[in-house]
Amino acid sequence: MNAMPPQLNERSADVVVVGTGAAGLAAALTANGSGFDVLMLESSDLLSGSTALAGGGIWVPANRFMLADGDKDSAEDALRYLDDVVGDQGPATSNARKRAFVENVTKAMAFLESTGIRLRRTPGYPDYHPDRPGASVAGRGIESAVFDMNQLGDWSTRFLRRPFPRTMPMGTRDVARLVLAKRTLSGLLTYARVFVHFLWGKATGRRLAAGGGALAGQMLNQVRLRNIPLLLQTRVTELVKDGERVVGVRAEGPDGPLTISARRAVVLAAGGFARNAEMRGTYQPSPVTGAWTSASKSDLGDGIRLGQSAGAALSLMDEAWWGPASVMPNGVAIFHVSERSKPGSLIVDATARRYMNEAISYVDAGHEMIERNKNGQSIPSWLIFDQNYRSRYPFGLLFPGVTPKELVDKGYFRRADSIAALAAMIGLDAPTLTQTVERFNGFARRGVDEDFGRGSNPYDRYFGDPTVKPNACLAPLVKAPFCAVALYPGDLGTKGGLVTDEHARVLREDGSVIEGLYAAGNTTASVMGRRYPGPGVTLGPAITFGYLGMRHLASVAKARA
Repeated sequence: MNAMPPQLNERSADVVVVGTGAAGLAAALTANGSGFDVLMLESSDLLSGSTALAGGGIWVPANRFMLADGDKDSAEDALRYLDDVVGDQGPATSNARKRAFVENVTKAMAFLESTGIRLRRTPGYPDYHPDRPGASVAGRGIESAVFDMNQLGDWSTRFLRRPFPRTMPMGTRDVARLVLAKRTLSGLLTYARVFVHFLWGKATGRRLAAGGGALAGQMLNQVRLRNIPLLLQTRVTELVKDGERVVGVRAEGPDGPLTISARRAVVLAAGGFARNAEMRGTYQPSPVTGAWTSASKSDLGDGIRLGQSAGAALSLMDEAWWGPASVMPNGVAIFHVSERSKPGSLIVDATARRYMNEAISYVDAGHEMIERNKNGQSIPSWLIFDQNYRSRYPFGLLFPGVTPKELVDKGYFRRADSIAALAAMIGLDAPTLTQTVERFNGFARRGVDEDFGRGSNPYDRYFGDPTVKPNACLAPLVKAPFCAVALYPGDLGTKGGLVTDEHARVLREDGSVIEGLYAAGNTTASVMGRRYPGPGVTLGPAITFGYLGMRHLASVAKARA
C-alpha cells in the first residue's frame, strides 16, 4: 500500500497504538511520558480485552518488594532460569530478547509506579519449575493493588466483568489461601477479609476490582488523566506504508472509514487469535477450538494479520497459554489451576489411566493433553474426584459442597455411587478405572506418587492442602458419590505471532526491521517460547516490551534531533 492520499476523515498522531490491553497501555503511557502525541484504538466496545479477565499476576524477577523482604534474586539468576526452562525456540526466545526482558522488567514496573499505579507483592508463589537452575521459591510475582473502577468515570462500564465470586477484591496472593477456607484458619481469615472488603465496597458505592481488571483499570485511569485520546469500536483494517516504512493505519469506526497517520510509529498490541476459528484451524493442533478458551471475544488476530500484511515473520503459531479447562452448559470455559492439585482427585484419559502429574503448571498440563491425544486418547480427559474433595474445595465458580442439580442433570458433573458405575457413565473401562483409582489410593496413603511425582515440589504443593499428610496433593478417593468432569486443552490466549526484536520492533523473515512498526503482548511470538516459567509471564513481557518499544522510539527521536 502506498502512502495515504488525502481524505476528509483523517487524524494524526506521533504514535498510534492498536489495542487497549496491558501491552498497548504500557506503550501508550511510555510514549506519552516520552513527549509523543498518542492515539489509542480499540476494535471492541469494551476495554482491555483479555487483560481485564486475567488473574493479573506479573512475573518480575528481583522486584523491589522481594528484595525489601530480604529474598535474594537477580536478573542473572532469572536469565539462567529462562535459558534452562525456555531454551532456544527460535528468534522470539533469542538471548537478546530474554536479556532485554529480565534487565528491564523492573524498570518498566518503576515507570508504572511513577505514573501513580499501585502494585504489591504476591509472596510465596514459586516459579513453576522450582528445581531448575536460577528458579525462585520465594516468589517473583507482583500484581495490582485493589482499585475502585468508579475512578474511570464513564469508562468504568466499558470493562468485561468476571462472574461472581471472581468479582470479589481478591488478588493472586489471596487465591491459594482462600480456596482452603474450609480447611485452614488462614484460609478462613483470608476469605473473611476479602468478603468484608467486598461488602464494604458495595456499601460505600465503590466498584472494587483486583487482578487483571484492577491492573487494566489503573493503567486506563492514567491514560484518562493524561488526556490520551482513545477510540472505541475502531477496527484497524490496513497498515499504510510509504515505501517500506509503516506510516499510518486505515480503520473502520462507528462513523465510517478513518485514516490515521502515524508520524513516528504504529504499535500493534491487539492480542492473539484465540477466538479466530480460521487461524486456529490453520496453525493449531486439531481438535483445538476457541470454544475452550478463556480469552476475550475480541481476540481475533487482527494485529497479527496486519503485521503479516507488512511482511512480518511469524513464530510459535501452534502455541497457546494452554491449560485444562471444562465447559459449562452455557458454553463458558472454566480454566482449572488449583483444582488439579487438590488431594482426592486424579485425571485419566480414554484408556482410564493417568498420564501426567495433575499438579504441574497449566501450560505443561495442556501440552501433555495435546501430546497424548496424538493417539486420540486424551480429548476429553476426565477429572475424577470423590465427595470429600467436593465438600472441602471450590470447583470453578462453585463454593465447596455446592453441586447444583442442574449441572448434574445437564451432564457437567457425572456422578455415581461407585467408581465402576462412574466408568460406565463416562464410557471408560470399569476394571481399568477401578485399578487406576486403587493404585492412586495406595500412593496417597504412602504419600508418594510413584508414577508421576505429584506433590514432590513447591509448585505442586502451593495449591495443595497442607492439612493433608504426608503429601498435600494426595488423598485417596474413598467417599461416594464419585464425580467426573470432562477436561479439554483450553487456554488463556494464544502465544504465537509476530517476530520482534529486543526493542519490540517487528521483523521480517530475513531478520530486517519493518521501520515504523512495533508490537507487544499476545500479538507477538512470546519470549517464553513454549513454556510457562512462572506466575505472570504473560503480563510481565507484555508490559515490558510495550515499554521498551517506546523507550527505543524515544532514543531514536533524540538521536535524530
